[in-house]
Amino acid sequence: MLAILTLANFASPEAIAEGQIRFAASGQDPNDVARFLDLGFPMAALLYDGESGWPGRILAGGYLPLGLVAVLLTASRGGFVAAAVALTGCGILLARGHAGRVLAGSFALPALAACIWIWVPHETLERLATIAEQLHGGDLNQRWNIWSVGWHAFAQAPLVGRGAGSFVIAAGTSPIDTAHNSALAILVEGGLCALFLATAIVALAAWSALRTRGPLRVALATTLLVWVVTSLVATVHESRTTWMLLALIALAGRLATEDPQGLESSFPA
Repeated sequence: MLAILTLANFASPEAIAEGQIRFAASGQDPNDVARFLDLGFPMAALLYDGESGWPGRILAGGYLPLGLVAVLLTASRGGFVAAAVALTGCGILLARGHAGRVLAGSFALPALAACIWIWVPHETLERLATIAEQLHGGDLNQRWNIWSVGWHAFAQAPLVGRGAGSFVIAAGTSPIDTAHNSALAILVEGGLCALFLATAIVALAAWSALRTRGPLRVALATTLLVWVVTSLVATVHESRTTWMLLALIALAGRLATEDPQGLESSFPA
């Protein structure tokens, strides 16, 4: 639905009249939309791999090209990098032991690339093309400045931080700004103690993902990696999506230990 709403914004008369180059569902931030869509790619691939009926496969498989176009329309550079990571994991998951899928994908990719080139505004693609330039000599859309003042704020209270939700006040940035980096936000707000706890939670989630097997392991590991990539340029530790993802991975790891046969029947290797 989020991808459809983003496409609806792209096709809206208001967006066309204003000459927008970034599109997102109404009332949503383009970077957040891209991140949410990226997290859905591995799960869609997992559902496609496990579905036996065509209706379910069409629904799950159709999300991959639809979601990719929506991510491109957001013109989120961090979202695009995370999408590349997510789709690589999806390719590994779907290609395992299925030569026919690899062949079908090799024919579908050029057609999808042509559609993207025709439909997506060139200004939007030009913004995405500046990723290498920003990494080598840019300020990452002023993120370097925010990270610099954030690091200074952390140095003033390194052990326990300045309190939850205090990054903007502690760093002295604009009220509409965020840390644009989850680890830095945790350091400023909770200090080294909070970062240690957060790292332990993510490490346990990674361990839980590795306890699963087959396509489920690939999907969960890819989703967690996508989350890590997006956390480098976004503040995601306060998002409910983050905690739902970590809880889902923890549950899968628990089931892999307590009911491996049941989990295997749902996601056969």
